[in-house]
Amino acid sequence: MASDTVLDSQKRSWKRRTYLIDREFQLKYIFMLGSIGAGSIGLFGALAWWAHTAALEAGSGSEGFAGMTILWLTVLAVVGTAVALGLFGLVFTHRVAGPVYVMNLYVEALAAGHYPRLRPLRKYDELKKFFDRFSHAVERIRAREADEAQALAHALAVFQPLAASEEARAALKTLEELHLRKREAVDRPVSGSHPLPPPR
Repeated sequence: MASDTVLDSQKRSWKRRTYLIDREFQLKYIFMLGSIGAGSIGLFGALAWWAHTAALEAGSGSEGFAGMTILWLTVLAVVGTAVALGLFGLVFTHRVAGPVYVMNLYVEALAAGHYPRLRPLRKYDELKKFFDRFSHAVERIRAREADEAQALAHALAVFQPLAASEEARAALKTLEELHLRKREAVDRPVSGSHPLPPPR
């Protein structure tokens, strides 16, 4: 019995890891990073080989000059690779941070009780599949709330003539406020391009 418990805990602790979750997205940037690294090292190797060959052809007196040349080529390769990777990181983070920022504004609008006016991402933005699913979910929720607002309007039209007591009229007033809030949220979407003020 105890051994079965140990085996079950070991099975639960072992999990299969999937590193390529979004294969197209990950492989694209793995290839780009690998290309930048391989290109930088290849260029450095070609220039170092050129300096070495030139030193051999010039004779033993040029060995010091060849060593300095290789040293400066190393410094140039390090700085050039750092600049290239920095620019790549800037472009990559811009393409990812833009959609994340927009979706963060949309979530803030939803949390404040509004529906954002959705717009498509830019041409070269990443996370487009996720953004499309997010937009589809928002539209589905908005459509469902519109149906609920319509059902509330129908129920109010039926029950208003029947509200004779004070409690019934108070309940109808609460339903009317709920209906107006739903109707306003559905019919007046916010732009979602600027942060909303925090709710009071």
